[in-house]
Amino acid sequence: MIDGSWLILRVAGLVLAFQAAGAAIFVVLFGRRLTRSTSVIQRVGLRAALGALAVLVAQALFEPLHLAGDVSGLADAALLRLFLGSSAAAALLVRLAGIACVAWGLRRCTPRSQPLAVIGALATLSSFVLTGHTTVHPQRPLLASLLLLHLTVVAFWFGSLWPLRQLIALEAPAQAARTLGAFSALALWLVPVVALAGAGMAALLLPDVAALAQPYGLLLLGKLALFALLMGLAALNRLRLTPALARGAAAAPAHLRRSIALEYALICAVLALTALMTGSFSPEDAARAADASPRLG
Repeated sequence: MIDGSWLILRVAGLVLAFQAAGAAIFVVLFGRRLTRSTSVIQRVGLRAALGALAVLVAQALFEPLHLAGDVSGLADAALLRLFLGSSAAAALLVRLAGIACVAWGLRRCTPRSQPLAVIGALATLSSFVLTGHTTVHPQRPLLASLLLLHLTVVAFWFGSLWPLRQLIALEAPAQAARTLGAFSALALWLVPVVALAGAGMAALLLPDVAALAQPYGLLLLGKLALFALLMGLAALNRLRLTPALARGAAAAPAHLRRSIALEYALICAVLALTALMTGSFSPEDAARAADASPRLG
């Protein structure tokens, strides 16, 4: 019960934080191209940021319970001190501050407040570098750089999807197609970075191919399979559905919105696997299990 609730909070925190950070970046990059959907997209990001703040506070309160395994953790002063002095607490504090900046920047959303939203988004994503498996690795500087690059692109991609669905519904088809085309042109260069950075981290964290047969490695393979599906959807959107929208095909908006919704759901699944991987397993466990497994030959 405690572990399940803790995992749900981790997943919700990831989804909402990435949605808020990505929406902030999307508004700054593409907001000037829009006319009818700007305020709606800002509200999407703001609500995600406010939801993330609530979930992160709940997550911080829940950490001592997770450490203790029951509700006695809330009254255990030693566990509270242990958590407050941990890298996890520092990461949550930075994340809360970053999300608060995103919320303030999106609430006002003026040319002067938009940089604050972007700074908040980058602070939010940087918080994930402060804790986790990469912090204890000998190649920490390289891993931290790869992780931050990986997270920034994923957040931008994920956080842009719901705004894209909104602008398809609210903007004129020609305007929506131009914005989608601009987004796709940028994503064409950025999305491969997700794979390259992820592959680089896996090569550094996993000791050998045998570790892929362990829980951490299997979850990593699951993420890779979902990423392959995402690439297929992204190609469909870019090569068929967006051109159909530009031509004024009557069914194109509905088809494109459904495809983007599926893309959104797949990334939510990737984030859920990520929360499970980072919260319950580690590359070190995979390495030890791989070393203990009998080898043939």
